[in-house]
Amino acid sequence: MYVVLGALVVLLLMQLTGDLRLARSEARGTPLWRMPLGRAGLFFAFLLVGPWLFVHVSGMEGILAGNGGWLFVASVGLSAMISYTWYRYLTWLDVFERERIWAELLTFVMACGSTLLVFPITAWLRGATGMALTGDLWDDLVYSVVAIGLVEEVVKLLPYLLIWRLTRQVDEPFDHLLYGSIAALGFAFMENTLYLESTRLTAVTGRALLASVAHMFDTSIVCYSVALALHRKRPWVPALLLGLVLASLAHGFYDLWLLAPGRPVVLTIVFFLGSIQLWVIMKNNLLNLSPRFHPGIKLASAMFRYRIINGMLAIFLLAWVLVFLLDGRERAMGMLLGGWQLMAAMLVFLALSFSNFVLVRGYLAPVRPASNLFRLFLPIAKHGDDLSGRRVTLLKGLRGNSGGAGAIHADLPVTGELIGRMVVKGDADWYLFRPQGPSFAGSPRGGAYLLKPAVDLDLAGTGQRAVFLLLGLREGWKEGPGGVPAQDLFRVGRFLGSLV
Repeated sequence: MYVVLGALVVLLLMQLTGDLRLARSEARGTPLWRMPLGRAGLFFAFLLVGPWLFVHVSGMEGILAGNGGWLFVASVGLSAMISYTWYRYLTWLDVFERERIWAELLTFVMACGSTLLVFPITAWLRGATGMALTGDLWDDLVYSVVAIGLVEEVVKLLPYLLIWRLTRQVDEPFDHLLYGSIAALGFAFMENTLYLESTRLTAVTGRALLASVAHMFDTSIVCYSVALALHRKRPWVPALLLGLVLASLAHGFYDLWLLAPGRPVVLTIVFFLGSIQLWVIMKNNLLNLSPRFHPGIKLASAMFRYRIINGMLAIFLLAWVLVFLLDGRERAMGMLLGGWQLMAAMLVFLALSFSNFVLVRGYLAPVRPASNLFRLFLPIAKHGDDLSGRRVTLLKGLRGNSGGAGAIHADLPVTGELIGRMVVKGDADWYLFRPQGPSFAGSPRGGAYLLKPAVDLDLAGTGQRAVFLLLGLREGWKEGPGGVPAQDLFRVGRFLGSLV
């Protein structure tokens, strides 16, 4: 665990170094503590110091002991913080058209109410079919998929379906996933409250970082299926039913390994890590399909990871302080020392993965986890920073360039704008490049090329020199949902250039 945690922390520090460099460049002399990243760093430092001092200096150990009402209040408060933190993450992604708060709040409240349907439906199902948890792997699998997975997924879908069918709020592909995930957070709020109260708050890590995210992922399977069917102008009811079956299977498989002692719980962790990768792809794809897509609108992904870390760390440390107030220092320290490694590793994994998005109009990436099992245990690799809107000057051609360079070679140096991201053979670090100048105005291809930096460039590096790869676009080229087809491209070559 320490090796995994160390590797994840190194990845995070590498990312932080680049984010700090970019923040300083954009701030133009503004003190670091006044920048969003600086404020996030100050809050992180407070979280590490403040709760520790309170527990060791305040002298308030066990002050709430013996009052069961405080345990319930603490459980409700922590559950609300968990749902709100993930809700805020979802709204950060909704950049093309923000939703009405009343619709989001109504979805959440309806989901809290619909959660109560689980108990009578499950009781009826068990009485009618005789399904039960017996300890037998097959019996427990059927029960997990049907009595737990299917029942809970149907209940979570009800608020989403009501908002979608009875209002006009769901008008973008991503809105389906957004409202479905908010409904899942309403369900998780009720469930988390019960689990936190029954474990006297010690289940906070599992509920915040695993269960709540898994609930959102499972419901998103259905919502993604519906959104994709509507985009392709296909009937949505079969898509919903197929998505419901897949969600129930995913939900049941996740629970199966947790329901009886002695089963390999690691299978749930591995499945969860794969689910994270799938969920990121689904969210990214639906953002790419937005009818309001604009390449000039970018996600503030750099701040996502630090906000997620701070939000979840605040929840965990507040729970730690509350355990200290309710049950004393010894139990609080046992909770901290017994779970901080898993909490830290999973938190860094989620923060890095959930801040990795590449917006490319109309592009649909294949929804599949990493084919290499080892890759399941690593966060999703970050693509290069979005250079859309930047200008690049190509200074000179490098050896080995083909004769297809044409006017580019004749007019060097050539300056042009990176219009927006494009995808070539699954690589989303290419850009539509339109050189500017009289030689290109009347070009039969419209002077359009695809350009890619040979290495990731620092957005702060105006004047930074690098090698750029250039592809030409054939006349009549057309980008499809899978990117630019190979037959519409021809190789131009490698050029030394710089950001302007």
